[in-house]
Amino acid sequence: MAEEMSNIAAFRSEAPRLRDADIPLPYAQWTDENLMLEHGRGTEAAFEELVRRFHRSVFNYIYRMVQNRHVGEELTQEVFMALVKNGDRYTPTAKFSTYLYTIASNIVYKEWARQKRRPKMFSLSWWSNDHDGEGESPIDTIRDESACVLTAFKRGEISEAVNEALHKIAPHYRESFVLKRFQGLSYEEIAEITDCPIGTVKSRIARAEQALRPFLEKYREYV
Repeated sequence: MAEEMSNIAAFRSEAPRLRDADIPLPYAQWTDENLMLEHGRGTEAAFEELVRRFHRSVFNYIYRMVQNRHVGEELTQEVFMALVKNGDRYTPTAKFSTYLYTIASNIVYKEWARQKRRPKMFSLSWWSNDHDGEGESPIDTIRDESACVLTAFKRGEISEAVNEALHKIAPHYRESFVLKRFQGLSYEEIAEITDCPIGTVKSRIARAEQALRPFLEKYREYV
């Protein structure tokens, strides 16, 4: 009997401790929307977590639209500065990512208006949604394993073909295409960002792909 009680006591002492309900979750476990609300209350750590989550993807999106690394970095800073300025006015009526890319889209269009030119080129990995690789260049990236057998000449040839094809696509087609294929957003999110019906978004993406495919067919196994 004494031995059984000793075993029970030992079992109880090894029971896992439950989390205190009063201890808040670390910001890494918060939703994007709640982080933005907390940032609006003046919590810097919440804003820093949002930057950690979205800085890379926002930069990749903007870079593909303006095709200039320095300008892309500056515009990315503008996006997050807009979050700072609008923090206390934010209301979670849509996904935070939709809200964020709407800001980024508006800033890109303002940049195009300033420069009075259209973007020149996107990444070669136009069939892929994997855009968060550590340390990789946001342009001229070929993610297929067969890329290792490509020579520098072949890379240049593909790059030239992609440039030539994408020059034929209007900016509003390009934007919907990039948001879908590179950023992995849903049609619903893109519709909110571009302020267009879902049917229009789908049509723009289809038109972009249709325009690209004939020019890149010979490189289909690489891009």
